[in-house]
Order: sequence, then C-alpha cells, then structure tokens
Amino acid sequence: MSAGGDVYAKRTLDFIERIQQLRNYDEICGHILKEMEWFGFNCVTSFSVPTAGQTLKNCLWMNNRPQDYIDRYSEKNYILHDPIVTEFRRTIHPYSWSEIRNKRDLKKTEKAIIDEAREWGARDGFMVPIVTRSGSMSGFCPCGFEPNLSSRARAALEVIAIYSHHALIRAVLQIQRDEISHTPLTPREREIMQWVAVGKTDDEIGEILTLSNSTVASHIENAKRKLDTFRRTHAVAQAIRLGEISL
Repeated sequence: MSAGGDVYAKRTLDFIERIQQLRNYDEICGHILKEMEWFGFNCVTSFSVPTAGQTLKNCLWMNNRPQDYIDRYSEKNYILHDPIVTEFRRTIHPYSWSEIRNKRDLKKTEKAIIDEAREWGARDGFMVPIVTRSGSMSGFCPCGFEPNLSSRARAALEVIAIYSHHALIRAVLQIQRDEISHTPLTPREREIMQWVAVGKTDDEIGEILTLSNSTVASHIENAKRKLDTFRRTHAVAQAIRLGEISL
C-alpha cells in the first residue's frame, strides 16, 4: 500500500496504532469488529490449526458467527467438506469465498455449505492464512453480505488480519497466564524446551548445548513436571501458552 492520501493505508496504520494500545480481550474484539464493519463484514473468525493434544475449540481466538449456524456446522461436521477449509489446507495466500465458489470445480454439497451461510447474511468472506516461521498455520476470516474485496481493500485486510490475530492471542494468553500459576522454568529448561519445540531430538540438543543426553532428558522431565504435562508435545504447547517459550 502506498502512503499519501490512500484511505486504506491511513485506516490500516490508524488501526494498528490503536489496537497495539489495547490489552482487554473484549475491547480488542470490539475494535476489530468495528473496523471490519467499515469493509462490509459483520462476522469474524480467528483461529489456529490445532496441534497434538488440542481441539479446534481451544484454538478459536474469536468467533462471533450466529450460534445456530455454529451448532449446525458442528453437528453436520461441515469441516470435512467445507471448500473454504479445504482451500486453507492447500494455500498460504489470501482468497475470497466467491473465488472458491466460482473458480473451483466444487461438488453440489460443497457449494451448499458456502451458500448456506447466506441465511445469516454472509454472501462472501475473505480468508487470510497466517504462517509462522516454524510452519504452524492460523487463519483470520471475516465475512459479510456485500464486503469490499477490491485489491486495495484486500491488501489492507491482510495487514489488519495479522495484527488482529496476534492481538487476540496476546489477550487470551494473558488471561490464561493470570488464571494459571506454575513454577517458572529455569533458563536452561526454557532453552531446551525451545529446541524441543522446533523438533530437535535429545541427541541434537545435546550437541548444540554441549550436554549429555541424560542431562537433556532430565531437564525435559523437570519442565514437563512444572508444566503439569506427561508428553513432550503437550509440554511444548503449555510452555507456549504460558509464555515460557515462543515460536
């Protein structure tokens, strides 16, 4: 986006400045919804792809779609056939619902899932995949009746989506950290768990830190105990959730 008199650039920068100052989860959600309304969206879903030991419910950072539709979507297990979700697994580039509806050779059942959303005022939506350096995937998806999906709007929405998603995660994690007390990891335990999080084995971690395998394993066990977990994957997820390590 160019600077100057571009209304989209100005709105995007103003939004970023304001949301960076917010800490309260409800205020952040309200601010995001207000901004999305300007683009013609009335609902927002922000989520992360579940890792081992997690469910989608625990990875939803924001979702204000009508409860009746959420219940029906879950009961009919639409997630297995939803073309918007299928496309999310295939690409890391933003796309609109209408693009999938019009440009893909969809089955009748797939088209029906997209069209059913119109019952609650969502004729189109915009999915922004968010990828971390470790390869984990998240998504930010606003939808509405007649949203603005011009090229300038899409560029602005991609930036707003990323900042909104991270603001939501920070707010949720802060709530969880305030609710859960735990024995902090030592610097060495934190360092080792950081390497575990990126997939290093005990042998590899030992070589990197010049430690024996038994010492590495001992630190990992201590970390698991402090994090109240039994498996390494759960320990990594808990350490991230508590802010002990990051990806």
